[in-house]
Amino acid sequence: MGVNELWSILEPARESVPLYHLSGKTLAVDLSLWVCEAQFVKEMMGRVAKPHLRNLFFRVSSLMQMGIKLIFVMEGEAPKMKAETMCKRNQLRFGPSKKTASKKPRTGRSYFKAVLKECAEMLDCLGIPWVSAAGEAEAMCAYLDSLGLVDGCITNDGDSFLYGAQTVYRNFNMSTKDPQVDCYLMAKIKSELHLTRETLVGLAILLGCDYLPKGIPGVGKEQVLKLIKTLRGQTLLQK
Repeated sequence: MGVNELWSILEPARESVPLYHLSGKTLAVDLSLWVCEAQFVKEMMGRVAKPHLRNLFFRVSSLMQMGIKLIFVMEGEAPKMKAETMCKRNQLRFGPSKKTASKKPRTGRSYFKAVLKECAEMLDCLGIPWVSAAGEAEAMCAYLDSLGLVDGCITNDGDSFLYGAQTVYRNFNMSTKDPQVDCYLMAKIKSELHLTRETLVGLAILLGCDYLPKGIPGVGKEQVLKLIKTLRGQTLLQK
């Protein structure tokens, strides 16, 4: 989820590119994104026992055939500041805690971990590398990207830019005729929108994010962007 309103702010920097243009690149994948997307595919609801595995298998197969290398990142333990937000989100995705006579209570988080374990086992069988993040998966993806160990991140969490990501891909269209993906480059965000990593951190505080869900009451996107523009103008005058 990340920063409130961030994707609409970054929309002018979005570029839709053919998936084939990613051939030869190595990308870090936030696996939790694909797992969650699979839960809401109408064609699989009530018909496929494990949609996360089916979705993972076919996406990996398609991307590898295009010459795209993948490194998957498993979600670690959520920071305490974000634990409540993550708990509520997982309950929305996978259902609330349930108790049965023969089983221990199952929370959305425990089920999510079990799903990730199944995905890891499948990746092992396919020979696809994966790593476990100490905390959030998008933070690990961004770290690998910032070090130049991968050519970009596949995630829907905009806060990956706040963690240092340079290239983010989201909104896959896996159509066989014209597969596309949205690409966001930090270099383009800086040059065209004049937003730096530090500025995006400020946006998160003012507009709200997973750590500060409500942000600053009464402060909206337009006000924040005007403030950034004003501050940038003052900085240029001082130079």
